Amino acid sequence: MSMTKIIEDIEKELKREKKLERFLKQRKKMMPDGSLSIQDRKRGNSFFQKKYSKERNESILLDPGNDKDLRTIKLLMEKRTVLHGLPVLRGNIGAMEKFLAGVRVYNPCNFKFGEMLSSEYYLDDDVCLKEWLAKEDCQNPWHQENRKHETKSGKMVRSKSEVFIADSLFDNELMFKYEPKIVICGKILYPDFEIMHPVFKTLFWWEHLGMVDDPEYVIRNMEKFEYYRRAGIYPGVNLIVTYETADRPLTHGMIDDRLMEFGFFC
Repeated sequence: MSMTKIIEDIEKELKREKKLERFLKQRKKMMPDGSLSIQDRKRGNSFFQKKYSKERNESILLDPGNDKDLRTIKLLMEKRTVLHGLPVLRGNIGAMEKFLAGVRVYNPCNFKFGEMLSSEYYLDDDVCLKEWLAKEDCQNPWHQENRKHETKSGKMVRSKSEVFIADSLFDNELMFKYEPKIVICGKILYPDFEIMHPVFKTLFWWEHLGMVDDPEYVIRNMEKFEYYRRAGIYPGVNLIVTYETADRPLTHGMIDDRLMEFGFFC
């Protein structure tokens, strides 16, 4: 897992735990005074609400058969969970904020002239921009005669929807390859697009499903997605997926939404 992904995950978790901390604080304000004490008796458990003050300590017997007392018992049980959980959340939030304030992503592409360095300067599994650009494109050899649609970048693609995607990538000055060859568990796949993130210099893949109203077409693509999963390529993470039916064609707005969602532009 790259440092960039670790930072993204921690930022997401930090946001989640801060939200949960606010919720627990609100719940704490609604809790009754004192704490719950459960005493084991031969005829069953006895429940007491313990209240403490400077003047005196008070122990109130609660009857589970009484609706009001039962609610107090449940709230005091919840209160114990809240009081135990808040310090854990505070500690986690502080640790994550400290980590995010101090950590930096190591990526030679972010340093002066770093994009000219070879893979020896990169961490394992990081993408070397120089070698990625120099790598020969091994495009999908199947039915090349179907590439009838020209894009702004000069690439020939198979459908008008792929023209929309390719032109949007080109207009936003994103580096991409069309139908590049990738090998996963011995299986050769050709994603529709392979895109280099302009900031993090990490790879994203784009699959456009143009006939999701065709069950056989969907089944064929699900096998492809299973291979993606084995390689750590997941929809919503580093795999962009768009859909299209005969009644609902792909639009430029849908493409822009995906690019924004994956942080290619704001």
